[in-house]
Amino acid sequence: MPIKRKSYREIVNDIIKRLGESYEQFSYVKDKRKYVLPGRVIDILGVEGFSRGLRKTFRRNVDYSLSENFIEWIDGGEKPDENSTFTVIYKSQKPEITDTNPGSVVRTLIEAISREIEYLNELVYQAYLSGFIDTASGDSLDLVVSLLGIRRKPPQPASGYITFGRRTEPETLQVSEVILYNGSVEYPLKSRFVKDILNVKGVTSSSPAIYRKNIDYTIIDGRIRWLPTGLKPDEGSTFTVDYVAYREITIPKGTRVSTYSPRPEEARTYVTVEDAVLKPTGEGVWEANVPIVCTAPGSWGNVLAGTITVLPQPLIGVEYVINKGDITGGLEAEDDRELRERAKHALELAGKATLPSLETAVKSVEGVGSVLVKDMPDGIPGIVKVIVDGGDPDKIVEAIEMTRAAGVKVEFSRPKTVYIDVYLTLIVDRRISEVNVSRRVEELIRSYISSLRIGDDVLFSKIISLTLDVEGVLDVSNIKITAHRAGLETIEVEKENIEIGDEEKASARNITITFRKVEKV
Repeated sequence: MPIKRKSYREIVNDIIKRLGESYEQFSYVKDKRKYVLPGRVIDILGVEGFSRGLRKTFRRNVDYSLSENFIEWIDGGEKPDENSTFTVIYKSQKPEITDTNPGSVVRTLIEAISREIEYLNELVYQAYLSGFIDTASGDSLDLVVSLLGIRRKPPQPASGYITFGRRTEPETLQVSEVILYNGSVEYPLKSRFVKDILNVKGVTSSSPAIYRKNIDYTIIDGRIRWLPTGLKPDEGSTFTVDYVAYREITIPKGTRVSTYSPRPEEARTYVTVEDAVLKPTGEGVWEANVPIVCTAPGSWGNVLAGTITVLPQPLIGVEYVINKGDITGGLEAEDDRELRERAKHALELAGKATLPSLETAVKSVEGVGSVLVKDMPDGIPGIVKVIVDGGDPDKIVEAIEMTRAAGVKVEFSRPKTVYIDVYLTLIVDRRISEVNVSRRVEELIRSYISSLRIGDDVLFSKIISLTLDVEGVLDVSNIKITAHRAGLETIEVEKENIEIGDEEKASARNITITFRKVEKV
């Protein structure tokens, strides 16, 4: 049964109206037609009781009639069950409470009670809405969709790779290592990064011997390899290798790195997820590329290449840290609208082999942001293309294979990235802090662009609207939006939208903000 939401004023008026009503109960006796009401009756407002075991509101002039101060049951109409109680609601000529004007004791009590009733009515109404998928929200919506076996997707942290490095060679140390010769060709040395071999000595033909580099042995990737034509130690004997090695510089799992910000609370922090060791590269530097994940889930952790440059707790031997690629994949928790839409399509999964069921299955994979399903993309029957933003590729492929129709080939790909740069001039009051305004405008623009799905255009008007919503911004001018596509010419617009192809997705790159200050009148 629907529940009506009532305002405070409606509740007050209802109570005042009820105070002018009188109630009289009677026990219905078979064959008794007339029941007398006390005093003079102005009008009958209703007669309620039970008929055939069900609660019923009886109809005036059909089931009963009013004659002076009594009601009379009409032959042929519905009547209460024998010996059951029925109630007559009527308006008396002399009500018991007459003063309900504002300021009266009765009116004051009514208004006080109505506040509490309004609060309880709102609680009941919200509880009522919480039971339906179209009106439930937050935790209530989570409970509703759980009946379909669906869970809200949690926020996903951004991830990528960070480079630790140094531009000079690490310090060296001299090592002497004794190794048992067992006839093998290669023997690994304890230190992986060997700078130079000082000498190798052992026993050959029961006599002491000093072995020659590149004649008896050679060094390959931290291993000593005995050459087929050279001398070798006697089998079962030991040989000694004296060498100079570079000290290993390790990056332990859990190392923290961050972006730079003059305000520490605004810096984005990441941690490494595995151990690593600096290794020499062909460029004459020592580096290690280590996977990292943002400590805070959500799109907050998505940053461009070159922005992570801070090592809060220095590591011995590490001279610099930088992310050479974008850190991406951070997603906010699935909002109510997205969860509601996915839940409504949940039953399509049971059918399988359809395009909607394929889309729903892929959207159910954790980390997936948006999905585009194209049937016969090149006009070839039996081919379906699925373009997915975010999510684990292996899990996406598994979901596709579990859902696709037999004989249908599904091509899985990622959307092509269109990098968006925004340039704008903000007109602000002289007393406004440029730093705070700039930071807020950039956050809003980046959040908007990251929320766009595959194929969504970047709207010029939306960027203006978001900017003008920031406190202190009086106007916006000189807006330019540029779109960069790999291998294609850059597109620049000033008062138009950036059109995004159906297999592309916009990604915010540079947000450049300048200011023009005016004196606000």
